[in-house]
Amino acid sequence: MAVQAASLVSGYFSVAKEGKPGMSLRNTTMFGLSLEDALKADFSSLSFSCKREFQKKVCPLRVQSVATTPGVTKASPEGKKTLRKGSVIITGASSGLGLATAKALAETGKWHVIMACRDFLKAERAAKSSGISKENYTVMHLDLASLDSVRQFVDNFRQSGRPLDVLVCNAAVYLPTASEPTYTADGFELSVGTNHLGHFLLSRLLLEDLNKSDYPSKRLIIVGSITGIIN
Repeated sequence: MAVQAASLVSGYFSVAKEGKPGMSLRNTTMFGLSLEDALKADFSSLSFSCKREFQKKVCPLRVQSVATTPGVTKASPEGKKTLRKGSVIITGASSGLGLATAKALAETGKWHVIMACRDFLKAERAAKSSGISKENYTVMHLDLASLDSVRQFVDNFRQSGRPLDVLVCNAAVYLPTASEPTYTADGFELSVGTNHLGHFLLSRLLLEDLNKSDYPSKRLIIVGSITGIIN
């Protein structure tokens, strides 16, 4: 019985060496008993030399079988790295802080900047005059004073096939000296409609895209500033 068990052990591990799945101590039978039970019953009757031979074969091969099983170890999400450029949308990137941010990110060579602006030609001129390399930026039309324009921008961005890793809500209008209020196409006061409601809808629609990003530093940034008037 001991000799038969030893021969079956040899057969089992020759299969394991070849890497064929589905063979285990539990599902291999001998005379109606599992090989595992047979080994437990007969191991005590083996000679000392057979026991040593059994240990030499069993231990390393079982370890090898576990170590080479796909999916046993998984990389930590925090350790994920990507070699592609990050993709960032910056609203109001044709002047001021938005343009400076677009230039600084583009110059690193690690980011592709989507300049989301109301005036397409102004944004193109600003990018060229700032020396931003064409391969590092794209200008896309976005009028935050129109909720339809915000929805259209999101559709156009998704059709471009680019991922979204960072969204910078920077654009704003500021009309402190206006004698009469101005309204958006949707009937909101211009600064409220542009600075707040337009950005809220944009962020809300693009959260899905941000959540899909595999970039290690994905984020939503809302820029706030205070302008003081001295009389």
